[in-house]
Amino acid sequence: MSDTPDGNTARSPGLRSPRPSPSFRVRTWLVLLVTACVLPLALFCMLLLYHNANDQADLTIRQVQDRARLLAEDIDREVSRIIAGAEVLATSGTLLDGDFESFHRRAVQVRDLLGTNILVRDLTSQQLVNTRVPWGTPLPRNDSFEVDRRVIATGEPQVSGLLMGAIARSPLLIVVVPVPRGGEPRYLLSLTIGLDRLQAIMSPERLPPGWVAGVVDRDGILIGRSHRAEEFVGTRLRDDLWARMRDLPEGIQSAETLDGVPSLQAYKRSQVSGWLVGVSVPESLVAAPWRRTLALFAGGGALLFLIGLGVALLVGRRLARQIADLAGSAKALGAGRPVAFPGRGVVEIEAMGGALRGAAELIGKREAALMESEARLRHVVEGAPFPIIVHAEGDEIVHVSRTLIEATGYARDEIGTLEDWERRAFGAERRDGALGTARLMTLDRPIDEGEFQVRTADGRTRVWSFRSAKIGRDSRDRLLVVTMAADLTERKEAEASLHLLMREVDHRAKNALAVVQSIMQLSRNDNPADFIEAVQGRVAAMARVHTLLAKTRWSGADLEVMLQAELEALDGNGRTDLSGTPVSIVAEAAQAISIVLHELVTNAAKHGALSVPDGRVAVSWSVDAEDGRLVVDWREEGGPPVSPPTRSSFGTFVIDRTINGQLRGDLSRDWRRTGLCLRMTLPRDCFQTSGVRGPTLPASPRPAVEQPRKPAVRNASVLIVEDEALTATAMARELEAAGYRVLGPVGRLQEAIDLARTSRPDAAVLDVNLFGQPSYPVASVLDGMGVPFLFCTGYGSLNGSDERLGRAMVLTKPVSPAVLRDGVASLLTAGAETEVG
Repeated sequence: MSDTPDGNTARSPGLRSPRPSPSFRVRTWLVLLVTACVLPLALFCMLLLYHNANDQADLTIRQVQDRARLLAEDIDREVSRIIAGAEVLATSGTLLDGDFESFHRRAVQVRDLLGTNILVRDLTSQQLVNTRVPWGTPLPRNDSFEVDRRVIATGEPQVSGLLMGAIARSPLLIVVVPVPRGGEPRYLLSLTIGLDRLQAIMSPERLPPGWVAGVVDRDGILIGRSHRAEEFVGTRLRDDLWARMRDLPEGIQSAETLDGVPSLQAYKRSQVSGWLVGVSVPESLVAAPWRRTLALFAGGGALLFLIGLGVALLVGRRLARQIADLAGSAKALGAGRPVAFPGRGVVEIEAMGGALRGAAELIGKREAALMESEARLRHVVEGAPFPIIVHAEGDEIVHVSRTLIEATGYARDEIGTLEDWERRAFGAERRDGALGTARLMTLDRPIDEGEFQVRTADGRTRVWSFRSAKIGRDSRDRLLVVTMAADLTERKEAEASLHLLMREVDHRAKNALAVVQSIMQLSRNDNPADFIEAVQGRVAAMARVHTLLAKTRWSGADLEVMLQAELEALDGNGRTDLSGTPVSIVAEAAQAISIVLHELVTNAAKHGALSVPDGRVAVSWSVDAEDGRLVVDWREEGGPPVSPPTRSSFGTFVIDRTINGQLRGDLSRDWRRTGLCLRMTLPRDCFQTSGVRGPTLPASPRPAVEQPRKPAVRNASVLIVEDEALTATAMARELEAAGYRVLGPVGRLQEAIDLARTSRPDAAVLDVNLFGQPSYPVASVLDGMGVPFLFCTGYGSLNGSDERLGRAMVLTKPVSPAVLRDGVASLLTAGAETEVG
């Protein structure tokens, strides 16, 4: 949502405006209310009527089905009676013996008893006995009936469809029973079924008014009907109707009767004769109750609805007058005029009138409170300690903090709108809606605008981060937005400095590696052990000065601390005198000076004053008051007699090239018989003076000089936990050469714990950092097992360990083989003494 020039709010194309609700008069709403009340009730009644009609229809269907079933059962009983009589006659001895005359007399008696005619025919349909005529009357040959073939094929009694009698010359129905002889049918015994008997079963008196019943034979010919039988008996059903019901035992359907009346028809097949018995109910009889009820309901409902509408119109007219009075009161409220009380009659309208009067009073109070609130907002914004802009819809800047004015140098009248502010603050890089306040209008939460370069009035550039939020509306009902800024300039500069420092550290690390490489190339010696010792000593000196520089964040290393570190490394601290003003060697020269000091201390320990118990070394330094250069004097006394060397050693070469070449200083030597006296002078760019001593290095954990070196405990197992493969391999070789059995090395935390638990070591050497994880859990496991251990690490101190682990011996990398062997021997010796004690 964005602001339009006229101050209105324009909606984004993707948001549809809500469709306005329709407006009607009160009378119309009351009519709709009556309709809404009556219509659901009417629909509910209609639903009840519908269900009632369905129930009536279901009841009629069940009644029709039951009546068809009862008629089929009656026909089954009638046919079964005739079949039973036929089967009895078929067992007559006179018939089986071929005495047809005697059988004729017996058959006449049965005919009178059953009310049916009896015939005997041979298999060619020649009549042999017919009780319809006297004995001896010539009898004709019947046509071959389909029922005869069924009897001969099955050997069971069968019931025919509608046939034409050969003598009676009228339609009839017969039951045919086989008369067997020798296991095969010899004669066919037939008994007629009178149509009048079927008509008696289909009598209209047995059916409800309007219902029609009928019987259809196997060929779809009507053989009996309750109404107009003389007209329709012998008529064939329509093919489509007969096709639907011919093969079904029972069913129900909607179809027209032979009279052409649409009806509901149910039919049931006779189990004995195979005929279909049907009962039809006209659909008009089924729907009549529903239609009567519907007509009554529609008439009564319409009358009640009209009465309700009339009452609604009368009530609506009275309500409209009172609402008009209420509207007048609302207009008076909007215009600031006194609010009149509306007419009486409706409690809610009276309450609304009272509410309008109360609202008029409340509006007055709120307007006063709003003006006071705006004054407080102006006071808070203008006195805020960070840049703030409060602007309204239309981009007018309402309030500005004095902090923003002072930080940018722009006058208040120069930034009257957001456009003015953005043009001055963002300049040529200004973007439309740079602060994104148009987007804020569509959200109901604060938004981060992002970081921008802000140009001040004097041309300086600052980096500000903006955040905006809606804070309500002013007295003119304009939406107010506050935009606050945080000055990130110093943080950005600090980040740039950190980035530069990281590059510098990378540069110095590579330089250090290059120096190590040069040391290994230049430290030539025919004795491998001496070569290793020389290289290790020089690399250790570099490590010590790097530790000092890290403690001072690469601002420099204290000269006295550097001397103490080198002397301590070779047990020379107790026989040295150090004096001088506090001096810090700059980071660029500290590494070179540390190598020079290492070579001087090493030479004194091997060939000079520190090589005998009574020898001493005095080192003093001061800053020359005339040229500001640093002068360092090295004097040895009490050592073996010395003389100028006949050839230049590597140490001499390093000292000369470093002081004279790299640092552009001066160097002089005096080979006195009592000891070497050396003076080196360094220019001002190699040092700086201060009144505060620099940080010291932690004391080395190596054994005291007075104690003899402890021998290795033969075949003792030492666990090495180190994640750097080359360092771990070097440690393992040194300890194996000293007679120890090495476990590992391992470089992962869990592997170390598992190895310690499965193969209990006698001592352990632990790196503090194992691939990003501290090794303190391994130390805790070893401590719980009573196994002594020491830490070997490049860190200056142990952080995060508990008090017990903090008392463990710590060797600082790089570690010389001698210090490593002595440290392990101390662990094993202390452990053995504890066990003996």
